[in-house]
Amino acid sequence: MTSSYTYRGYTIDVHCEHMTEVSRESSVTCETPLGYLAIVQVRAANTRSFFLAPIRLADEQGKPFVDSLDALRAGRSAGEIIVDDLLVDRCSASLDLQR
Repeated sequence: MTSSYTYRGYTIDVHCEHMTEVSRESSVTCETPLGYLAIVQVRAANTRSFFLAPIRLADEQGKPFVDSLDALRAGRSAGEIIVDDLLVDRCSASLDLQR
């Protein structure tokens, strides 16, 4: 599942990755679902190139999210924090220095 959000002139792309654990002890592959990770990328609203490498997120305990909606919500929130703290503040500080 992938979602894109526009926030303060940037696009936040959040992709959910389903995690499975493969049993290596037997010759038959047994997959047990573990949950979902959120993969977050941020780019300027009208471009295709990304500012940062993809960021993979799990929950507060470092475990995968139980469902994909929780992963999407956390990814969107993380993307907004990245925009607020790293991109918008940095751009406004550069403009102040140029004045």
